[in-house]
Amino acid sequence: MQDEVLAEELTARRERPTDPAASWSGSWWSRPPWELPSSTRALPDGAPAGLWFVEDTLGWEHATTRRVGIPAGLRIFEIDTAEAWASLCRRFPIEVTAQKRHDWYRTTGRDGSWVIPDWAKVAEHYDAVHLCTLTYPSAASTAIPVDNETASVIAGWGPDETYWFTPRVRYVDEPIRWALHDDGEDNTWVREES
Repeated sequence: MQDEVLAEELTARRERPTDPAASWSGSWWSRPPWELPSSTRALPDGAPAGLWFVEDTLGWEHATTRRVGIPAGLRIFEIDTAEAWASLCRRFPIEVTAQKRHDWYRTTGRDGSWVIPDWAKVAEHYDAVHLCTLTYPSAASTAIPVDNETASVIAGWGPDETYWFTPRVRYVDEPIRWALHDDGEDNTWVREES
C-alpha cells in the first residue's frame, strides 16, 4: 500500500507540472487499496448498500456479492465527520500533493499541500475503517483542513463502505449475483436466480 503511494508521489514530482490548473489528471481516490475486502450493510430489501451507493460508477450492470462474518471485538475507525477524517490524516499522514493536486484543485479550488491516511500505518492500529453514510454527503469531495497548511479529500469511497485490514473477516455465504434492471422509469438491482 504505502510503497505504491510513495512511488507514485516521487514520479509525479518529477513528471507533472506544479501548476494546479494544468491540464493533467492522476489518481483521484483516497480510499484504501482495491485489493482489500470491503463491505456495506444490507438495505431493507436485502440488497447491499454498495450496489446503490457508488461514487464512481463505471456503468456496471451485474455484480456479485457475498455476506461477511465480522468477529466481535474488532477495532473499527469510524469516519463519522470531516474532522474524524482530518484526525486520521493527522495521525497517519502520507503526502500526495504532486499526484492529487490537479484533480483535487479542479474539484475543491484549493491550491496547497495534500495528504491522505497512510493505510499501512492505519492497519497497525485498526482492523477496519468505515465511512458513515451521513458523512459522505457532507464531507466527500471537499477540501478538509488537516492543519494550517495541509488538507485532504475523501474521494473514491461509497457511503457506508468499510475496508477491512484484518484477515479475521471471512465470507460466510455463497456468492449472490445481481443484475441491474431498467423498467423505463427506474433502475433496480434484482437478485438473479441460481
